[in-house]
Amino acid sequence: MTESSSHNKEGAMERVEVTDLYEAAYLVCEGCQVEGIRCIPVSRSMSCSIAIAGEGIGKKQELFHDWCAEANLHTFRNAYTQVNGLVHEAKKAWWRERNKGREAAK
Repeated sequence: MTESSSHNKEGAMERVEVTDLYEAAYLVCEGCQVEGIRCIPVSRSMSCSIAIAGEGIGKKQELFHDWCAEANLHTFRNAYTQVNGLVHEAKKAWWRERNKGREAAK
């Protein structure tokens, strides 16, 4: 799932939200930065929306979705590890806050 938050002039900073870790890692490989992660409870599980900012994200996403994206494997692996770690930490923080609220309500 991909959601564009803003479309700016060519070369200007853009921001998107994605839920696909591979897409997020590819965008990081292409020079974009993770701006934040929003946890989304889904049934008994948790999903995350990853906010990414950078220049020319639309074209980069187009390459990714057209199966034309290429990346250095080592660089991609590092980016994937970084994004996955951020998502894992966001989920842990969300569950900690949820449990604090339950404890406070008792």
